[in-house]
Amino acid sequence: MTLNDLWVLLRQDLAQSFRVSGAKGKRTEQRSTLRRLFLPIGAVLFAVVIILGLAWVVPRIGWEILDTLLTENIGTGSSLFNILLLFSFIGSIMISATTVGNSSRMEYLMTMPLSLRTLFLEKTIIVILYSSAFFLVIGTPIFIGLSIVSNAPLAFLSIPTFLGMMVVLSTLGVSIGGLLGLLFSRILAGRRRLKQAGWFIGTSLTVLVSALYYYFIFLSDGFGDILPWLGDILAALGFTSGISPGAATSALSLGFLVGEPIIINDVFLAFLYGALAIVLVNLNAYVSETAHYSGWLASGSKRTSKTKTPVVHDIWDPQTIPGFKFNTAVSVSVWYNITNIRREGRVLAQYLIGPLRFIVIIIFGMFAGGDLLMGFTPFIVIAITVPFVVSYAVSFAGYELVYEGKNLMNLQLAPLSMYDYVIGKVYSSAPFALVVSVGTSVLVSVLAPSLLVYVPAVILSAVFINQAAGGIAANAAAMGGDFKAERIVTRQRGASVQMPIRGWSILRAQLFPNMLGFAGLTAVLGLGQLLGPLFTYLALVPFGLICLSLSRRYARSAGIKLTEKEASDYL
Repeated sequence: MTLNDLWVLLRQDLAQSFRVSGAKGKRTEQRSTLRRLFLPIGAVLFAVVIILGLAWVVPRIGWEILDTLLTENIGTGSSLFNILLLFSFIGSIMISATTVGNSSRMEYLMTMPLSLRTLFLEKTIIVILYSSAFFLVIGTPIFIGLSIVSNAPLAFLSIPTFLGMMVVLSTLGVSIGGLLGLLFSRILAGRRRLKQAGWFIGTSLTVLVSALYYYFIFLSDGFGDILPWLGDILAALGFTSGISPGAATSALSLGFLVGEPIIINDVFLAFLYGALAIVLVNLNAYVSETAHYSGWLASGSKRTSKTKTPVVHDIWDPQTIPGFKFNTAVSVSVWYNITNIRREGRVLAQYLIGPLRFIVIIIFGMFAGGDLLMGFTPFIVIAITVPFVVSYAVSFAGYELVYEGKNLMNLQLAPLSMYDYVIGKVYSSAPFALVVSVGTSVLVSVLAPSLLVYVPAVILSAVFINQAAGGIAANAAAMGGDFKAERIVTRQRGASVQMPIRGWSILRAQLFPNMLGFAGLTAVLGLGQLLGPLFTYLALVPFGLICLSLSRRYARSAGIKLTEKEASDYL
């Protein structure tokens, strides 16, 4: 590896990413000079505004006040810099794995007279530049402005110190994240599985952030409590440690800025972490090269046999719900729906974990209610089942019916009953409703063992509600669905996200089944509490018949409406 080879790759990659000059190809659009220079000009103007603003404001409030504030919070600055390292780490976990998995791209680059390790090193450096650019654009003008007004004789040394240490932090985060991503790729063995795991983790984190938001609304005195709470968490995780990379960055950069004496231990830590960053970034390139050659991400691959073995496929007979026998149209609909969604990790994650966003409101509202509501905890846990199973029905039977799009024309021409295809969509959400109802029932049994006798009734009620909600959602999709919508979470080119079912249709698909579910569960369990468990199961029979009747009625109505759809509605 030579520095010249690395420089050639970096220059080429940056030129293609930012379309600086010489952009070619059928799908490549050469941006105008103004658009190409918009971000650099914006960054420079932002820096100038920050520098001039600090140079004007600080002398008026007094440098002594700011000096005291920075001196007393050098330890707090270590937490901030460690958080920046954490952002670089999280953002790069999947970078190395997806780069290695891009076999066609890497094999094309392997035709160049360069070592493969150089290629991966260049990719890692690009990620480091992207990861640190945002924080450098914000932090550098702040340090420049504060250095201008500082009374410390070596204040300007804080600028190169900050720049160098931020690159070290980004390098550490990106390198460790890349190695962890490669480890995940080794364990999960497949880019699709890796991405699906990533979407589930990302969606779970989103739900966690939502939960924290509602926590500070319902259970605290306001968002003013968040800073001490976050400080305790950061301290417990070691973010305030004096030997962390963030501590060395804070002690040196802020030390030069406010004129604090520089301790030799901090200098030693800075050089130690710099050397460690160099080692890790090269180790990342080496492991990436090894992963590419060894085929870590090759899913389902086999060694070549000396004897030719004929490949025999089983007869295609999709039956996705064991124990149930459907006709061909229903079986195909169930199989296609579950298989199609399962391939899209982002969609499956949102369908399965997304309802948690509604549940956190109920849970934190329960805690906010005090002892009065805490006594009803088992019943509230049972009630949580309803929004889950309704959400699954709307997603699997409603949204996925709209996402058939152009395929609806083939279904209209096929020799099948559209009712069977719709009811297959409804059935496809039943296994997920069953799993959720079993999970909540187990939790209820732990919280209140006396309710164990009602567990079968809760599970069956959840499935019945899910089926009724599925039929209603399918009918709402057929009436108010946008069959030209695509199964994507965000629209390109900055357009707003459009719901596949809009207006009164989506309101009816969500409101009516939830009302039916809460009323039905209340009636079924209420009779059991008042008259005995036997009456719960007696009431379950008419409730189940009502739900199944609604499911078939609305599914049949949806099938009729889909049969009457004009081609202009989905083409």
